[in-house]
Amino acid sequence: MTETEKVLRVGWAEGHPGVMHVVIDRPPVNAITLAAYREILGIFSTIADDPDVRCVVLSSACERAFIGGSDVNELKRLAPASAVDRSRTARRCFEAVRHTPVPVIAAVNGPAYGSGLAIVSVCDVVVCSERARFALPEINVGVMGGTKHLTRLVPLQMMRWMAFTGAKVDGHTLARIGSVHSVVPEDQLLAAAFAIADDIAAKSPAAVRMMKEAMDLTEEMDLGAGYHAEQLCTAIISSHPQAKEAASAFLEKRKPDFTR
Repeated sequence: MTETEKVLRVGWAEGHPGVMHVVIDRPPVNAITLAAYREILGIFSTIADDPDVRCVVLSSACERAFIGGSDVNELKRLAPASAVDRSRTARRCFEAVRHTPVPVIAAVNGPAYGSGLAIVSVCDVVVCSERARFALPEINVGVMGGTKHLTRLVPLQMMRWMAFTGAKVDGHTLARIGSVHSVVPEDQLLAAAFAIADDIAAKSPAAVRMMKEAMDLTEEMDLGAGYHAEQLCTAIISSHPQAKEAASAFLEKRKPDFTR
């Protein structure tokens, strides 16, 4: 992949108002390069500035994988300086997805390995097909990384076992521990992801963005500090016109109109 090649297809999801669809398309398995990291970073940074976006669905165009990991050919060519640059860009990419101001739903159709697992871990909701597999195979190719992201999906000892062995787990395993919302047949995957996105997009856009910011802010706080911060966010959003409209619609038993 060169710097001019594009990995992502981005556009409004037809029939799903307010939902942006981001599709990763780098056959055969969406192996991630430095250029791909930069493109993902740029797209998600742009989404952050678009007030019309209410939710994002992230999916793969490749039948064989969601993201099969990093491009091993590129990893073999890394020197110390280029490895540092690549690592820095990867971190910024993951943080851009994680801190996108609207919810990001991952529709995982197949293997999500290494960098793919990291990207899944920073999405807000995960739906996967029965073909989905999750792993950190870095130990098998002489590198390391991703263990902190994996702890967002699995308990500590399970993370260590997966990191030491490169073992793969399926979507049903992660669904049992609550990391995956649902596991569906592959032909129903996008429909399941968009159903969740539509539900979110129907809520107050201002409230959803405030809730996402509050959850990102309080995630690593203790209970008292986190709840205090959340209360402050509640005080801010409660005076917003969309909050007033949501309350009125609830009392009047009608659908809210957030365009007014």
